[in-house]
Amino acid sequence: MLLIEADGKALFKVAGIRIPDGFVVVKGAAAPAIAGPGPWVVKAQLPVGGRGKAGGVIRCENEAAVRAALKQLLGARIKGHEVLSCRVETAVSSTDEYYLSLMIDPVHYGVRVALLPEGGVDVEHAAPTAAERIRLCDLDEHAIVAAIRDLASEESVDRQAAIVDVGEKLTRLFVTRELILAEINPLFFDQAACVAGDAKVVVDLNAVHRQPEIAQLIELNVPVYPDAHRKLHDGFDYVEIDPEGEIGLVTTGAGLSMMLIDKLIARGGRPLNFCDIRTGQFRGDPKRLMRVLEWISARPSVRILLINIFAGITDLSEFADLLCTALERTPSLQVPVVARLVGNRVEQARSILAARRPDIAVEEALDAALEHVDVVLRGARA
Repeated sequence: MLLIEADGKALFKVAGIRIPDGFVVVKGAAAPAIAGPGPWVVKAQLPVGGRGKAGGVIRCENEAAVRAALKQLLGARIKGHEVLSCRVETAVSSTDEYYLSLMIDPVHYGVRVALLPEGGVDVEHAAPTAAERIRLCDLDEHAIVAAIRDLASEESVDRQAAIVDVGEKLTRLFVTRELILAEINPLFFDQAACVAGDAKVVVDLNAVHRQPEIAQLIELNVPVYPDAHRKLHDGFDYVEIDPEGEIGLVTTGAGLSMMLIDKLIARGGRPLNFCDIRTGQFRGDPKRLMRVLEWISARPSVRILLINIFAGITDLSEFADLLCTALERTPSLQVPVVARLVGNRVEQARSILAARRPDIAVEEALDAALEHVDVVLRGARA
């Protein structure tokens, strides 16, 4: 789960990492109490990357410009998300920018440590030449700090000290909070000290039960972190990837679900959500299915429901029965349904659906199910 910048910087501040002065988080129309002489930066608070290039970060030279920027951003939609709050902070005058990040590398069972001498919104252009500025090390505080020291060794003595200092603090935060990613971009060098111009922090939801402070962040900001809140309270993964998507998904298996999303997008479709509903956990209760259907029906852009269940030990006849019950109890969802069912007791499942919900188009082949979705969407768009 990606934290909004304000929450990421709150963690940075507790860890002793310096952040820009004079900040305030604005959520409504009330005029903010801005401290300092300016200039300021107004930043839309969204759990997505690339806000700057999408117009979500505005530099303001005076208070009138701050108010105009807030009026422009609050309530706007950026990268599919509504801007519910903005962070206003003093602009950092330094032009010396670095990029510092710590990221879990699950393939190599370690941590990737990166320190680039050029930060900012175009840092990805450094990727072809950045390999020499990246180290892979063990998930160990001493090993990570040693990697940061090594990467900073080419800098001047005063910069080495400042970078290692912020690196040690970031490492301690990364390890103790069990983070997946902790990124500072840009990391400003200002008056012999480092300042975190931005904070990109990704937390591991599977570790939140050991991280009460992060759990509290989620509970206090449900409109910002709805997917994480669902995960904590409902016990499975449902993530909106396009709030204006046309295709609601009820699927199981993370890899198969992501593959399905890729296929839909390649065909020009707009999936609403990722879903790993974990069919083996139903135990005769339709509530989990009903929750997913309620979330999907809350989005008026949805034009079709696609169900893709590849069952191993799951009894598809039980799933089909629960699906019919869940649909009956979720009258708010009034869209065509396509179900691709493969696996244990599929013929019995087909019989149940034919008897109780003959309007559901049942397919065994994925391509046939996807073609059916295309036909429905073409008709809806006509």
